[in-house]
Amino acid sequence: MLVLADGAQAAFAAGAVAELARAGVAWRRGAGAGLGAHAALLAVLGEAAESERRWRRQAELSCPLLRSRLAAARERLGETPGITASVDAWNFAGWLDDASLAEHLAPELAAVPERLTRAGAGLAVAVEDLGEGRSRWVDLTEVGAAEAGVLLRAAAAFPGGWPPVDVPGGRFAGPLWGGVGVGLGRAPWAGDALEWDVVCGFPVPVVARPALGGSLLELMQRRVEGAAAAGVSNWLEARGGRSVRLIAPTEAAWRAASGRAGAELGVEYPLPWERNGELTAVALACGAAAAKIVSIPGS
Repeated sequence: MLVLADGAQAAFAAGAVAELARAGVAWRRGAGAGLGAHAALLAVLGEAAESERRWRRQAELSCPLLRSRLAAARERLGETPGITASVDAWNFAGWLDDASLAEHLAPELAAVPERLTRAGAGLAVAVEDLGEGRSRWVDLTEVGAAEAGVLLRAAAAFPGGWPPVDVPGGRFAGPLWGGVGVGLGRAPWAGDALEWDVVCGFPVPVVARPALGGSLLELMQRRVEGAAAAGVSNWLEARGGRSVRLIAPTEAAWRAASGRAGAELGVEYPLPWERNGELTAVALACGAAAAKIVSIPGS
């Protein structure tokens, strides 16, 4: 299994993976980029339903995971007279609140290698060493427990979203970043695994977004989304005899999930940083609908 998804689009991945698991699919080898790495981890551990449950809870609470660092600071300050919180763009490493991500990942941040080994599973995550300027896939079964947790956290940190993290031990030259754009240099096909499920939180091929605004975050995410879609298309063309099943957002799945015949994927589908409970719920349902369309006969 390969799961690629940043931020809110990981809700789609969680819904798709859980639906595949309900249909009887199981995985023992996985890879993940962005927050999709977390869904991949739970899937190979046999806990895909847990990822779906957490995203359903996020939808119910208006997605606190994607709370901005500025909003978190204002909440901590409360109604403090004379104090105004603002952003210093030159010292702002990421838009989203780090503590919210840590809380979301907390149950999996400890003993990741041991749990994978016990389950007879393997998982690689994509990270970029900003000191070296080099991206790589790192197998979490080959590192220590503390480092594996940091790597999972780093894989989720997409540019413009959560800030990069430092990994202790000196194995990396600089802080690590993640996101779906990091893993595009080399497909993570490995060994003798000839059948792959590829779950993308973004449409493949890329869809037109006529309602795109001019904000820096939107433009950054659109650029990464388009590059990732092109990268996945290239992987599928050069899959080297492997059987690959792609599950990604489509117009049909989006309309089925939203319950509206006129729903438009390119206009309504969330970009990774968008914090909206209703959109999150529909993205989660869209993942399940896409998995049914692709893999379950008669649906």
